[in-house]
Order: sequence, then C-alpha cells, then structure tokens
Amino acid sequence: MKERVCVIVDAYSTGRYLPEEFKGYGIKTVHAMSSAQIPPIFQSHFNADVYDEVLRPGERMSDEEVVQFHLEALRGRELEFIIAGCESGVELADSLSERIGLPSNGTALSAARRDKSRLSDALTSAGVRSIRQVVSDNAENVTTWMRQQRFDEIVIKPLNSAGTEDVFFCSTDADVRRAVNAIVGKTNCLGVMNRFALGQEKINGQQYTVNAVSIDGETFITEVWTYDTVLVKGAASVCSLEQLLEGEEPVVQELSDYLVQALKALEIVNGPAHAEIIVDRMGPVLVDCGARLQGTMSAKARTMALGHNHITSTAWRYADPIGFTEYMRRRGPYRRKAHALCVSLVSDMDGVVNGYPGLESIRKLPSFADAIAFVPIGQNLVRTTDLASTPGIVYLVSNDLTELDNDYRKLRAMRMDQVFELRAQGQS
Repeated sequence: MKERVCVIVDAYSTGRYLPEEFKGYGIKTVHAMSSAQIPPIFQSHFNADVYDEVLRPGERMSDEEVVQFHLEALRGRELEFIIAGCESGVELADSLSERIGLPSNGTALSAARRDKSRLSDALTSAGVRSIRQVVSDNAENVTTWMRQQRFDEIVIKPLNSAGTEDVFFCSTDADVRRAVNAIVGKTNCLGVMNRFALGQEKINGQQYTVNAVSIDGETFITEVWTYDTVLVKGAASVCSLEQLLEGEEPVVQELSDYLVQALKALEIVNGPAHAEIIVDRMGPVLVDCGARLQGTMSAKARTMALGHNHITSTAWRYADPIGFTEYMRRRGPYRRKAHALCVSLVSDMDGVVNGYPGLESIRKLPSFADAIAFVPIGQNLVRTTDLASTPGIVYLVSNDLTELDNDYRKLRAMRMDQVFELRAQGQS
C-alpha cells in the first residue's frame, strides 16, 4: 500500500493539532519550518515528537534560500499536499505547493494574504468592498490622511501580525503619534519587524468571525460567530464574547456570499480560511483574513456545538477530497447542534499565577464545555490589551438558552483574583 505523506509549514497555534487528525487517516506528517527559530509565543506548545520528520532551515537564510532548502529536502518524495499550520507559514506553503505541483493557492497573491494593506488593495482591484487605508512609517502622514478623509476616528495596526497585537483606536494627532511610535520599529509576536503602520477608517457595525474550507475554488462555510469586544484603555478593544450563529440565519448567508467573493479576490482556493468581517449599514467588509486555521480555539467545544470543527473539516478536505466535497454539497448551510458561547476573560489586574481556585466553580457550571489558554502557573497575569494577554477562554455549550445566559452571568461576575490565585511579582 502506498505511503501517504503530507507537509505542514509552521504547525504552531491550532495547526499543532493537525498531525493527530492526519494520523487518523493514515497520513504521515513532515514539519517544515519557515525559519530556524520558532516564534516565542509558540515555543512552549511545539512538540517535535508528533511529526515523522522536522525540517529546520539554517540561521539567517533569505526567504528564497529557505524555499530552496525545503525543495531540496523534499525532492523525490511523493507528497499528497502541503499546507500552512499558522499565519507565519502561509507564504512558504504557497511557494512549496506551487513549485512541487500540489493543490495550492499559488504565489501571485501570497503577500496580500499576509499584508493587511495589500489584502485591501486586492479586494478593491476585484471590485469587492474594502476598508479605506493609508500606509506609512510617519505619524504626520497618517494624521494628514485622517484629516483629508474627514474621519473622526481611525484604526492603526501593524501590516502583519496576529492576535490583535498593537491595534489602536485613534481620534487625535497625539493618539496617532503614540500608535505609530508603538508599532514602527517593533518586532511583533510573529518575529517580524514592523517597518510601517497601517491606518484604516473605523467601521462601526457588528463584527463576526467566519471559518471556511475551500477545495479547487469551491468554498464551504463551516461556522459563523458574532464577535463582541470591550474597549481597553491604552489599546483599542479586545474580544469579550463570541456567539455561534445558526447556518440558515440571513446574516450568515450575507457573510458567506461576501466571503466567497473576498476569497476569490485573494485567490484562496484551497484549504482553510479564517476571516473577521464587520457588517454596517453598507453591508459586509473584510477586516482581516488568514489562509489558515483559526487560532486559539477549543476543538472539543466546537465539535459539541457543531459536530465538527475547523481542524477536522480541514483534515477531511485534504485526506478525502472526494468524500468531503460530496458531503458538503449535500449538506448545504451548516447546522448548529447546540447554542455556544466563547467567553474571553478580561483582566484588570496583574500578578504571578499560583493556581486556579475559581476553575472548579467554572467547571461546575451546567453549560461548561471547555477552558483553554489559561495563564500557566508561575507566569504573569497582566492587564488585558490584546488576544495574547487574555488570561483564559471558557466555552459554554447548551440547548437551553436560559441556562446558557445564567452561566454566562455567573462567569462574568467572577473577579480575576477569584479565578486565579495571584501573588505580587518578587514574592515567593
């Protein structure tokens, strides 16, 4: 029997769960690294033992040298597919899959799938609604553009990062200067130097997250969640609550139709996609999109609510493309099996975590499904300013909306020093 082998580029974040899924289909995995070092935010999660082989390029290689290194290492192998495990692996996965002749999104728009300004340009070129923007390393250029556009408030963020890192809402020249100075010259959480800042008009409306899986240009929406945020002093806003929508709701169809157009504009025709979309009085507009799995999510809780999750759907698409396509075409819009809330805790205090005394009470909530991404014992809990500083995420799943609402209220009533046992830094 022919051996089945695939390559995952940068299988960090949610991508680290793919090897186990592929193993269930009898597919071996080779892990290809896009750089010699794993980004710091992913180092504690990486386990080389789950891969059949790990390919690590040398230090200080150029992007093309990294591509050539992997092409040489993979030469002569019979591979089924190559995919990105997380955001940092998108461009290398595009390049390797295209050059080897495997299912690919191609390299023509690789940069637009990583760079938020190029993403917007690609949408505009295809006639798809996009957010007005400016790119500069100079705060004065941004404030001039803001005045010319007559915006009362804008959003400033890095061109290429993750986890809502360094996203600022700015309404004054001083706000703009602080934001640009905080971003430009900083090495972001993916290990990339921010050379420019992106200024965008602020879209006021309901935000959603939408996950999809595509195969040869045919896109299937796997789930849609509302995405509610709270304002945070010194940053912009952070996610506080996501709520799973039913697949047949009108807004889900509206979002699905828009995302299909956006993915076509970005030439994301194969594999998973994760999008953030705002709907205002003019309709949907893309805030961000990744040609990869959604990060920081509970596969267990989402399977309870949906019968599948973004990881299992992606693995099925690649391991059994014919079966996947036939099923998804028959299925139509996805169906929710239960109501679900994804609750992001928000910290207004800091300290070193000694334990989780409140977690037992949380787990006793009738609708409790899972708790993930809690700050590890011995590490610092800090005030929440972005996704990376969220102290923990709790999933509630139930068919009883009253139960779900009651449990959510109880969870929100808990202070962080009730959830976590904290001590001051420097204390033993």
